[in-house]
Amino acid sequence: MSDPERSLAAPCADRRRGWLLLAMLGLAFGAGLAATPAIATTTAVTIDVALDDETYVVHASAQVAADQELVWGTLTDYQRLREFVPGVTRARVLDRTGNLLTIEQAGVFTVLFVELPVQLRLLVRHTPYSTVLATLVAGSAASEEATLRSFTGRYSLTPILLPERAGVRLDYDARFALARPLPPLIGSLFGVGAVRRTMREQFEAMLREIARRQAAAAAG
Repeated sequence: MSDPERSLAAPCADRRRGWLLLAMLGLAFGAGLAATPAIATTTAVTIDVALDDETYVVHASAQVAADQELVWGTLTDYQRLREFVPGVTRARVLDRTGNLLTIEQAGVFTVLFVELPVQLRLLVRHTPYSTVLATLVAGSAASEEATLRSFTGRYSLTPILLPERAGVRLDYDARFALARPLPPLIGSLFGVGAVRRTMREQFEAMLREIARRQAAAAAG
């Protein structure tokens, strides 16, 4: 190989070594998080994440022994989300017309061992006390610093009868795409697992806050 060929090949080799290191670190990081005990709930928390081309598809579900209005109030307590949902640093209601809200939310989204800054403006539609539907406001992800290219999310509350009391089945469904997708090999091998761990952490944090508020209401 000539000197010019070596000079061109070196950066490519460095990039390959860099992605390999990223993959190895991601695997090690994921193995550590996988040992974290799950929150105790009426039934096990279900977290499913799949990658559809460049779009992550998320489904989370759990049954909670709590009043439906209390669950609803926790989900829609936007001003306090940063107090109990990891990764959220700020959330505020910019506008509200009936059950249609515009919300600005900022925080970090962890993929592998990297924290990506997120700032979103969401259009949120409430159907009390059953559905919260959020979509990314058109144009709000167009800047060069944007982390997400697209996002839709839905919370669904379904009344159920548990052995000890009435409760709620809480489902969360979301679809989102990163503004700069991970390389295919990294995304397929480690991206899905990393997103699943982040989704579990945030969903279980919401469940813990619901349980805390229900316990406080029962004690009061």
